Amino acid sequence: MNVLNVAQSYIVASAATQALFGTDLAAFATQGWLTPKTPGVDGGTGAGNSWTLSASELVSGMLGQGFGMHPAWGNDSAGVRAAIMKNIRENGPRALGTMIVTPIAFNVAKKLTSTPRRDINRFLKMGNLSSVVKV
Repeated sequence: MNVLNVAQSYIVASAATQALFGTDLAAFATQGWLTPKTPGVDGGTGAGNSWTLSASELVSGMLGQGFGMHPAWGNDSAGVRAAIMKNIRENGPRALGTMIVTPIAFNVAKKLTSTPRRDINRFLKMGNLSSVVKV
């Protein structure tokens, strides 16, 4: 497992969930199942309001239990569609910029840090850890 590739993938995926659902990847994946919902207002990343969604809300909505939205916004697929469109309008440009800049920045950082990373990986190989983790 290459730590830098995992970090890059997380940042890009988090930008995508922010653009579509108004939450970062961790909140999208865990809130409602592993952790309680937190407010997603005022710059928060939680899924605890009608305009932000988590995976648990999408699954419960598809099972007919409601999407966790306020009835005024429509607790059905039309309300979810409206929430996604609102999130794209508000978060889409920044998320798109993140999705473009992140791979470029990681490639530059990988080139600049290639020698120290090679030394660290050599050290991990001596401790028989290179089969699990690479930097």
